[in-house]
Amino acid sequence: MNIGSLLIRHSKYRPDHPAFVCGEDRFGYRDFNAEVNRLSNALIKRGLKKGDAVFATLSNSTELMTLYWMAAKTGIIIVPVSTLLQASGLKSVIMDCESVMVFAESGFTEILDVIKDELETVMPDGYVLVGCDEASIGYQTYANLISGASDDEPPEAGVSDDDIYNIMYTSGTTGAPKGIIHTHYVRAHYCTIFASSFRMTPESVVLHAGSIVFNGAMIDLMPWMFVGCTYILHKAFDPVAVMEAIQQEQVTHMVLVPAQIIQILNHPGYDPVKLSPLQMIL
Repeated sequence: MNIGSLLIRHSKYRPDHPAFVCGEDRFGYRDFNAEVNRLSNALIKRGLKKGDAVFATLSNSTELMTLYWMAAKTGIIIVPVSTLLQASGLKSVIMDCESVMVFAESGFTEILDVIKDELETVMPDGYVLVGCDEASIGYQTYANLISGASDDEPPEAGVSDDDIYNIMYTSGTTGAPKGIIHTHYVRAHYCTIFASSFRMTPESVVLHAGSIVFNGAMIDLMPWMFVGCTYILHKAFDPVAVMEAIQQEQVTHMVLVPAQIIQILNHPGYDPVKLSPLQMIL
């Protein structure tokens, strides 16, 4: 299975079905596919190709999710890391995976300025700021990057099962962070196995309130796109916001860590009725 074809298929056969929600952004499959295509074509125009790595230190956002599905289509490798990394950690990962571009939030410019001269694999104009309207010297904004880019399908990349989809880095608690490679073949299995075991359907609604830079996020992110249901991404975890979203959006599937479950259960506003739409909690 070519995971890059999933979004194309849904945009064709159910273009207006709710696909992705993050903050004020709400996309149907046709519109989200167009968003992914604009980024894909913008990077290809810059000379990126299958096998090149792009590094992203971003909080939950539309841009980060767009990077994930750009990678599925183009064969460009996405390397997401936590926004908690400091200069030495960022430098270690960027150099290890030989990233050619860096996507970061505007608050990272001071850190990146310290290490930019040592990041030999990054293109001189390869630093992109997300979530800001104005770029600093030596950076460009995400909006400027995709401005004018076509929303047509990017050229066929010839992606195969063995090509790398993403590299997830360990936290480095027992040494330097280590890059764990996941191929397109592995992510295709995440699609099918988890969709089946979670009994997800095209009418399911997934809510994810944890950071999607960690591999655990792929457990519901990949099957979402496989079945073509709805994925709601919260920018940060808040128990009240989660309970409200479950009711308002009729959420059926969630992946939570124990600390999040405890916060929901211990919140003064907790009521089992508020969670009644849920069919699965992992």
